[in-house]
Amino acid sequence: MAAALLFQYEWLVPGMTVWALDCRSNKFSHTLVILGALATLCCCSIFAASAAEHSVGGIGAGVPGYLARIERDDPQEVERALRKAEQYYLDNGMNPALPAITFVLHGPEVEIFFRANYTRYKPIVDLAARLSAFNVVDIKICRTRLRFLETPASSLLPFVGTVPFGPAEIERLVEQQGFVQF
Repeated sequence: MAAALLFQYEWLVPGMTVWALDCRSNKFSHTLVILGALATLCCCSIFAASAAEHSVGGIGAGVPGYLARIERDDPQEVERALRKAEQYYLDNGMNPALPAITFVLHGPEVEIFFRANYTRYKPIVDLAARLSAFNVVDIKICRTRLRFLETPASSLLPFVGTVPFGPAEIERLVEQQGFVQF
């Protein structure tokens, strides 16, 4: 009668313990150990592939960043882009290593982020502030546009930054930095 014992084999896979049922029969003992090791390796490789798919290297590999495309220069389009950024973040497991989606605003929509307009644009501003806090978005306002509106940069909400000239910054991000339009 063959005895069935559970043995621990640490030598098969470095850094990993493999448990195998050893029937104490010479012809089956090593086969069960090898099958157990192969099953463990297969499970680990499937898990590693899944993890790599959800890492920064797996999502948009080789892409240094994303640039939100705002073409109609209206608050509703900014809100839609923010919601799309939020969904992207949620769909990718809220991974903090994902690059922030950059918003470079240089049209009339910059008024969304003036302190004086907070109550008017509260839902959009609250969404943008939350996404900015989680480093999902990086919002930049054109200083040239601010001068045109005769509004100082200090009138912007604290989570919003500035760039000298919006269209040039967009061109720089796409052409020189390799950002992809989002």
